[in-house]
Amino acid sequence: MTESFGMEVTYELTPRDFFDSLIAHRNRSALVKWSFRVIVSVVCLLAVLGLLQLALRPTAQTLSTFGPIFALALMWVALLWASPWWSSRKQFSKQPGAQGPRTMVLDAAGVHWRWNGGSADVEWKNYIRFLECKNEFLLYSSPAVFNVVPKRALTPEQTSELRDLFAQNISSKR
Repeated sequence: MTESFGMEVTYELTPRDFFDSLIAHRNRSALVKWSFRVIVSVVCLLAVLGLLQLALRPTAQTLSTFGPIFALALMWVALLWASPWWSSRKQFSKQPGAQGPRTMVLDAAGVHWRWNGGSADVEWKNYIRFLECKNEFLLYSSPAVFNVVPKRALTPEQTSELRDLFAQNISSKR
């Protein structure tokens, strides 16, 4: 930290913010992102091959062989795509502190959070990394715990300033 600064942003989180942040967290590295895509593609390919086999040889034996595999693949893909949506809606609805206005104040000491029913002051040294995504910034205080700052609450100038503040104050080498 070479200079003094200050910024205050007030926003409200939505279930969509939770969903976007879960997807961004899941895809936080290229390896994880592409592994997920490859696995889903393989499962879909196997399901299509099973349907093709069933269409070419519509016998009871083929149905008994490929039917359960197809059903399992369909269920698995549905769960992979639906689980972030379901989880984000559940997390949002079960956290009273996530609902209502939130204020984030950044200064030389760290980030100060205020929300309906609570507050927290977190020094910069307690953040292990940040992740900038399409719709939000994620501030990580541990490998799996993060705060969400939606970009929709920021002006383009604030987005740029916030990116710079995080880059200056959060070491990604920890």
